[in-house]
Amino acid sequence: MSREHDADSRPLTDRRQLIEYFRDGETSVSDRGIGTEHEKFVIRRSDASMLSFEQPGGFGDIFQALIDRFGFSPGSVDDGQIVDVVSDDGAITLEPGGQFELSGAIRDTIFEVADEFDEHIRQVRAVADDDLQFVIWGMNPGKAPEDVPWMPKSRYRVMRDYLATRGNMAHWMMKTTCTVQANFDYVSEDDLSDLVHTAVLASPLVGALFANSPIQNGEPTGMQSRRNHIWWTGTDPDRTGVPSFMYSTDWGYEQVVDHVLDVPMFFIRREGEYIDMAGHSFRQFLDDGYQGHQPLMGDFELHLTTLFPDVRIKQFVEVRSADGGPRDAVLALPAIWKGLLYDDDARSRVVELFDPLDEQDHRQLIRTCYQEGIHGDSPWGPIAGLCRQLLDISDDGLRRIADRQSHRDETEFLRPLYHRLDTGRSWADELLEDFRQLDGDLVALADKWALP
Repeated sequence: MSREHDADSRPLTDRRQLIEYFRDGETSVSDRGIGTEHEKFVIRRSDASMLSFEQPGGFGDIFQALIDRFGFSPGSVDDGQIVDVVSDDGAITLEPGGQFELSGAIRDTIFEVADEFDEHIRQVRAVADDDLQFVIWGMNPGKAPEDVPWMPKSRYRVMRDYLATRGNMAHWMMKTTCTVQANFDYVSEDDLSDLVHTAVLASPLVGALFANSPIQNGEPTGMQSRRNHIWWTGTDPDRTGVPSFMYSTDWGYEQVVDHVLDVPMFFIRREGEYIDMAGHSFRQFLDDGYQGHQPLMGDFELHLTTLFPDVRIKQFVEVRSADGGPRDAVLALPAIWKGLLYDDDARSRVVELFDPLDEQDHRQLIRTCYQEGIHGDSPWGPIAGLCRQLLDISDDGLRRIADRQSHRDETEFLRPLYHRLDTGRSWADELLEDFRQLDGDLVALADKWALP
């Protein structure tokens, strides 16, 4: 869920403008970069409560301190309150339940991503109350939605009401889940379809490797990634999962536009206010307008931020199947994807891994991966074995990229993932064991998993 920005006010009169929008996202091979986004839970040690916006030392005060001490600028203002901050190094935003997110700058290497992460945590620690603990799991193991305060962003009120009609777990998704995702560039229409196809095939295995949400509201769920289960089965079938066209490479910008136009909208924004259009398709809006409002390019950009597939296409590609995890996981995520997506041979090998491809088998793989993680099985073999092959493909890809670009080898960031497979213990396994040993004490668990 993205921060607000100055909307593109150009009138939108023809779907060809939308095709050109995606064409304008093309980047040269030499200019391709990596963006990383990670969300964090913020827990008060004194009473195990989740931090609110308005309370003393809350998010409002943290944002102001980041402005005063580290030169951030106010980003969006909603109902007179600064609800995110920006700098040359990215933006810090809030998800609906106060998940504290850094959307980082475009980086060339994972080493730069690591420096960015460490500096972000240093700055946040410098301005936050000593009572606060910052921790990343795929799902809050000890809280239900009613225990978590809503953040004061108008867009979340519309989403809250509409999504509750679409999925019985939508508020759990909005308020109790965390992810780490990575963003990648495409160089042409054909490159986009090939990159997305590769990402779709690999996403379930990445989800298994990063699974870290086995507990919901104080109870083990029997799943490795309850977060992925909630996104897939309990949020909104119109805007989550994998659109079928992504299972091939025989598509382009027109097919992306057609898909996006038919996903129901949430809202548009005019003069700083959200106008509820929940359930109205963008295609209808493009054809007929809405209550006197005519579509703008900024409306389309805003609409794109409200689609939640595992692989999301904007003017870059977001890969979104990983649960949040500790620092090692945050850095491993862009690393594994860089090795898979920015090397042509690696992409081909991912496709070969699933040959012959059957869409329904792959969709079952997705379910098995969020339920059983690296401990599951599939038509292509044990998931742990598939994950190891995927890691080897990424490892080789990263080595070739380093040779081509004459920079340091980034394969060291994959070591924590190899460790998961070597020990047969996922992050979810470790979290569940810690939860049981600590008798479900959320503060003690947060202390053990706290970011440095």
